Amino acid sequence: MEWQTHMLSGVVAGYMITGGDWKGGLIGGIAGILPDLDEPKSKFGKILIPVSLPLNQLVGHRTLTHSLLFAIATGLTLALFFNVNVGLAFAAGVLAHAVGDMLTGRVKLFYPFKLSVGMKVSPFVFFVNDRICRVAMMLMLLFFGWKDFTDYFLSLAN
Repeated sequence: MEWQTHMLSGVVAGYMITGGDWKGGLIGGIAGILPDLDEPKSKFGKILIPVSLPLNQLVGHRTLTHSLLFAIATGLTLALFFNVNVGLAFAAGVLAHAVGDMLTGRVKLFYPFKLSVGMKVSPFVFFVNDRICRVAMMLMLLFFGWKDFTDYFLSLAN
């Protein structure tokens, strides 16, 4: 999936797992794009190439950072240092990313085990799946609380 779709799915996942807290949505959105740090050609891999390139060479793309292990480890770590909602929102964003990638390819969800999970798809199906997911996430945002989202950002401005 493309980074915008990953971010949207992370926002929805973080928002939902924290019971409608938009801070959870923001954390989930960040977590939704983080797993592609293992790909130096990705939007954020290019920006953080000193991390991205060695990570990619060490474990490859769609492995460690797309796994349940990574989601649980980062979620627990953030829960310990911040609070449970931060950890849950982050883990949900990472898992939303992995699920999105399973709709457009395969991931090592159970890393370090070699099993790949997901669908092999053509570039056309990748594009269609990405756009369908993007529209679905936008509709979910509208349905589950666009007013809450805008109220939160307006309160930050005041």
